[in-house]
Amino acid sequence: MAIIKVEIRLGEVGKAVEAFRVNRKKALEDLAHEFRTAVSTSVNELLKAEIDVFLGQPDQKDNKRNGYHPEREYILRGIGGISIRTPKDRKGRFESNVVPAHERIDPRIRADMAVLHLAGLSTRTLSMISKRLLGVEVSRATISSSLDLIAGEAEKWLTRPITKQYWALYVDGTNFRIQRRGSTEKEPSLVVLGVDEYNFRSILAIEPGSKDNVESWRAVFSELKKRGLKGSDVRLGIMDGLPGLEKLFREEFPNSVTQRCWVHSMRNALAKAPERLREPFKIQADKIMYAPNEDAARKEFATLKSIMNKDANRAVNCIGKDLESLLSYYKFDHRCWCALRTTNAIETINRQFKRRTKTMDTMGETTLESVLAFVALKIEIWWQKARIDSGVYNRRVAKNEVNVIEATVAEMNLLN
Repeated sequence: MAIIKVEIRLGEVGKAVEAFRVNRKKALEDLAHEFRTAVSTSVNELLKAEIDVFLGQPDQKDNKRNGYHPEREYILRGIGGISIRTPKDRKGRFESNVVPAHERIDPRIRADMAVLHLAGLSTRTLSMISKRLLGVEVSRATISSSLDLIAGEAEKWLTRPITKQYWALYVDGTNFRIQRRGSTEKEPSLVVLGVDEYNFRSILAIEPGSKDNVESWRAVFSELKKRGLKGSDVRLGIMDGLPGLEKLFREEFPNSVTQRCWVHSMRNALAKAPERLREPFKIQADKIMYAPNEDAARKEFATLKSIMNKDANRAVNCIGKDLESLLSYYKFDHRCWCALRTTNAIETINRQFKRRTKTMDTMGETTLESVLAFVALKIEIWWQKARIDSGVYNRRVAKNEVNVIEATVAEMNLLN
C-alpha cells in the first residue's frame, strides 16, 4: 500500500546538504518533522477516504459528513507523534478502522513495550526510552496496561495441552514475592516440572495454592491429567517432606516411587544437629548423597549413624526415617542422578522471577500470570537445549539473552 509520495526539489537539495554540514543533529530533527508532517497528512487523507467509502454504502443514503472530531495526537510505530483529525457523520455511525476512536498509540508499540517490560525494563525506564526514541512520552500506566495484550496468550501457554510422555515430575511449592501498592506480598504457588521421554525438562504447571495443603496438590494433579498427562507414564516424583504428599503422589501415579529432596532433608537435619557437629555431619551426609551406588550410600549412612548417633541422634534420625525415599534416584539412569536428587530446578524459576520483578513497582493478578508465563517459557527454552542426562543440565546453555527472549516472544505469539 503506497499512500505517501515523496518529491525532491533540486533547488532545495543544496540548502538541505548545507544544513547537515552546519548542524547535522538539527537537520535530522527537521527532516523527521517533515516526514511526520507528511505521514500525518497521508493518514488524514486516508481517514477522509474511509468515511467516503462508508457513506457510499447503500444503507447510509440518509447519512452525511458532519465535520471532525477534535484534533489529537497519535503515536505511530517508527514515526512518533502525528496529528490526526477523524471525520464525523451526522448519524454517529462511522467507526474508523484506520485509527479507532479511543486509540492513542499504535498497538504494535504497546506489544513492543509489553515485551521489553517482560524482558526486564521498568516502566520508568521504558517511559524515558519512549520519549527519546519516539519523541513522545508513553506513560508508565500505558506501559503497565500493555501486559493486558498478552494475558490471554500467557494463560493459554500455562494451560496448554500436554502431548509428551513424562516419566518424572518435580513438585514443590514456592512463594513469589510481588509488589502491590508499595508493600511486598507473598503469592504462594504450586509448581510442577516434568522430565519427558527424551530427558528434557518442561514447566507443566504454576498454580495458585499453598504447598502445605494436600488437597490443593490433588487438584493440580487432576488438572494435569485433564490436560493430557498420562498417570501410568510417571515413574518418579521429586518433592520435599510435606506430610501426605508422597502418599497422594503414589495414589495419583500408581507406577511411581517418590524421591525426597536432599536439600530440604539436609536443611532439616542440620537444624537438629548441635552447632559444633553441623560441619562434620554435612560432610558425612554428602557422602551418602554422592555415593557411586545405592549399596555404597547405605554403607555411608551406617557410618554417619555410627559416628553421629550419640551426639546428633535427632539429626541422624531425620535422614534415617526418609532414607528409602532419599535413595530412590539410584533406581534410574546414573546420568540423571544429579538432576533427580533435589527440587532445585523449581528454585530456578523463583530466582528468575525475583530477578525479573525487581524493577516492577506494582503487580496485579493478570501481570503476575503474564510475567510468570514469560519467565517460565524463557527458562524452558534454555532447558530444551540440554538433556538432564547430558551433564550440563544445570548450566546456562543459552548464552545469547536476546535470542532467548526473541524465541520466547515468538513462542507466546506476543507480536502477532
